[in-house]
Amino acid sequence: MCGIAGALTADTGRDVGPLITRLTAALVHRGPDGSGIHLACGRSIALGNRRLSIVDVAGGAQPMANEDERVWVVFNGELYNHLELRRELERLGHSFRTRADTEVLVHGWEQWGPGLLERLNGVYAFGVLDGRAGAPTLWLARDPIGVKPLYIGVTDGIWWFASELAAARGCGLLSADLRREAFDEYLVYRFVPSPGTFYRNAWKVPPGHLCRLSVAELPAAPPPAFVPFATRFAPASLPRSRGEWAEALRAGLAAAVRRQLMSDVPLGSLLSGGVDSTLITGMMRDALPEAPAAFAVGFTGNGSRGEELDELGAARRAAAVLGVPLTEVAIAEEDYLAAWPQQVAALGEPIANSGALMVGILCRTVRLTCKVVLAGQGADEPLGGYPRHVTERFYPLARLARPLLGRLPERLLSADRVARLRRVAGVSDEAGRFTETLAVFGVREAVALTRHQLDPGALAEPVRRWLPLDGGDDAVNRLLLVDARLSLADDLLIVADHMSMASSVELRVPFLDLEFLALVERMPSAYKISRLGERKWLYRRAVEPLLPGALRSVLTGWRARTGRKLGFSTPLERWFRTWLAQDAERFLLGTGAQTPDFLSGDAVRRLLTDARDRGLPRGRQLMSLYVLEGWLRGGEVTDGEARAHPARQ
Repeated sequence: MCGIAGALTADTGRDVGPLITRLTAALVHRGPDGSGIHLACGRSIALGNRRLSIVDVAGGAQPMANEDERVWVVFNGELYNHLELRRELERLGHSFRTRADTEVLVHGWEQWGPGLLERLNGVYAFGVLDGRAGAPTLWLARDPIGVKPLYIGVTDGIWWFASELAAARGCGLLSADLRREAFDEYLVYRFVPSPGTFYRNAWKVPPGHLCRLSVAELPAAPPPAFVPFATRFAPASLPRSRGEWAEALRAGLAAAVRRQLMSDVPLGSLLSGGVDSTLITGMMRDALPEAPAAFAVGFTGNGSRGEELDELGAARRAAAVLGVPLTEVAIAEEDYLAAWPQQVAALGEPIANSGALMVGILCRTVRLTCKVVLAGQGADEPLGGYPRHVTERFYPLARLARPLLGRLPERLLSADRVARLRRVAGVSDEAGRFTETLAVFGVREAVALTRHQLDPGALAEPVRRWLPLDGGDDAVNRLLLVDARLSLADDLLIVADHMSMASSVELRVPFLDLEFLALVERMPSAYKISRLGERKWLYRRAVEPLLPGALRSVLTGWRARTGRKLGFSTPLERWFRTWLAQDAERFLLGTGAQTPDFLSGDAVRRLLTDARDRGLPRGRQLMSLYVLEGWLRGGEVTDGEARAHPARQ
């Protein structure tokens, strides 16, 4: 894993070297083991890299070139099938100078050009500068599921890219003019979907997309064009029965874990004690010469949390049964609550993810002994692990029950599920329905908050963009595919990448291995969400033989398939109740607050009243507003910019 950056301009008299020096310096946490810069066309084109050395520690320095130095690559990620591709390229006449997977990109691009992308099984974001056909052309790519982020922008005639948006912000590359539509998108999704960002001059490369910038024909005006690419990974034949699917899941996941153990440095695992992380840790133990180091995080102190939130206890039990050494990181609740606002402000964009800081805190300890950890992240979206996926399974019933849903009290179910069910049941259009399924604020609520003259239907476009044209009539699988490319890619994976790489730790996700994912996404959704609403049910039954007997009932039983999903739990829910009663109105609407310059003050007050005085479940919405306000206060908006937006109400 690394931090990568680059810049190019059509003006050969301009020097972008100082800019790349600053950008790579801002990414030093992503690659403390080495750095490199390549300059071309005088100094009007540059590639930069900060390296975290994991494969071929001595020989994998970047930027890396082919023999005649007409193809240059900067690469962030891992290619799990690089040895197979290396052998194929050697048979085609290519010679390798290193053992690094980066060199497969160099020679693979020479051989196949963009066709290389269909062959790569890995997680990656990379830039290729190809000068073989006259005017240099920069190609940028992000892996098909979006595990590795990549941002691109244009400032004062210079096109640039970087692994983190915050690095571009720190170098003064981002426009002060925020996209008004981004506020609506954020309120709906709790993040801004690709390719957008909050900035008019910066974009996220979407998962599974390629971007081409030729010096001879740079875009006359933004945005750049993003072109999707497909991979060639598909099962040779599909299982035909429940038993065959179970066997295929076991074998496919075991193969994915083995592929992702490639490393010249020690590996560990993040162990929460749930089924996914326990399974990954057990498979690592069985495949490695020595048991991997496991790491767990949880809270300590005098908080009144229940036993179900004791993550350290669950991880401790799993580690003891698996026989792996466990390093525990205990966080005082007051320390977490003090650090969380700083983490919110540090991201390049607001993402209302309450568990982000847990990964970051844990990786501060991981880095003392390991550079690489495997985690169970990414299992839920493809396999149907969230309650929102159950909603789609029973959508026809919800549609029929609309009159009853209208009479149900909102406090009947946890969170805001009654309100969400009402919205979902009221939409027949698939893209609109999926949008409401994923939404924090409903699309009409979002537009009412921003007061923008915006067609609410336009907010379903990020979902519509990912709907497969040939996805068949399995609506649940279509939702899962969208969820993985949208919510997973631009929320959880970006946060996990930024939080782990802040401590120079590479986080690997075997459940998102492209060969395994190709299998899972072809499995009928009836094996993911049962007729009784059991989540990930066949997967849990399939992996039972791989789990120690002492852990099976708690990890794969009825309660695990239907009850509350536990991840990295935090004390924020309890803290928010106190914040709502004592400080929310001042923070969001008082002197110094930025939110009223972008959102309707009256609408925000109604939300606070509904939650504080009427007891309606609005926790997710309040979390989103808190994160937005915290991010805006992090130096993103000046007083002059605020005056350019709608007046406070």
